Amino acid sequence: MKKPPLLLLHGICNNANLFAVPSGLGMHLSEYFTIYPVSYPIEAHRNHPWDFDFHLQHDLPVIWQQICREAGEKPCVLGYSMGGMLSMAAQATGVIDAPAIITAGSPFTFGMIPLYPPLMRTWVRISALTGYRTVPIRLLGRIICAMMAATAPGRAAVDINLFRNLIKTACVNVPVETFLQALTWAKTRKFSDRTGENDYLQKFPAITAPVCLIYGSNDRIAPAHTVEAGYKAVGSKNKALIGIQGGTHMNMTVGDNARKIAAITDAWCKRDEESLEADLRQHATLACLQP
Repeated sequence: MKKPPLLLLHGICNNANLFAVPSGLGMHLSEYFTIYPVSYPIEAHRNHPWDFDFHLQHDLPVIWQQICREAGEKPCVLGYSMGGMLSMAAQATGVIDAPAIITAGSPFTFGMIPLYPPLMRTWVRISALTGYRTVPIRLLGRIICAMMAATAPGRAAVDINLFRNLIKTACVNVPVETFLQALTWAKTRKFSDRTGENDYLQKFPAITAPVCLIYGSNDRIAPAHTVEAGYKAVGSKNKALIGIQGGTHMNMTVGDNARKIAAITDAWCKRDEESLEADLRQHATLACLQP
């Protein structure tokens, strides 16, 4: 039996290898779907100084056309972290026309995010002083691991190990422009374009496809209220806001939490409400559901 297609969009500073880690989202999702994990920027755009807006305006239109052609139909989309933000902004602005969207760990407003903004600001200053426009993500990742280990060694041990593995396998260096747009989000607290003036969240009422937004109860990058903002804004008649108990920004990409997200994604894309309710009872907490 042919499996339905599912386009997978990775987070900031990652590539498609995020979905290739052992016992990760890719492995569990492939039980239900023919998965299409993609990396961006695409090869033709690697020499451009990309940021979120560049991915939305230049990479995703090409990716969408290619995957629709390869799959022979429009795929559902699952985006992790910034990949979920990208999928929602693309659906809202007509770049893609997915039959359903699922996001995991994707914020649509911004609160106080630990560690990352100070490191980003530091590197932006270094770039301005030196003219060096490439951010060495693996180096910064090792610094973040050390800081996490020093501040919360016991509680953060699992996430630190996951982060170390992702640094080795799925992280890429990025232009400083990527950090500049992320810092705009942190400064304005809005999911905006690079100018800070146009809030993508304000375009979410144009989204009418079924949308399932998943958050981790312990996620400090995308806590529940930042995901709920997206749930409230979309115009979809069929939408859900689902919490993974104990989920952090890191541990939703692998292991049991990845398995839970895969099962929820399968039920959501099939619009199988009975299976969805069973999965929620077993795997997660239903915060809001509009069937």
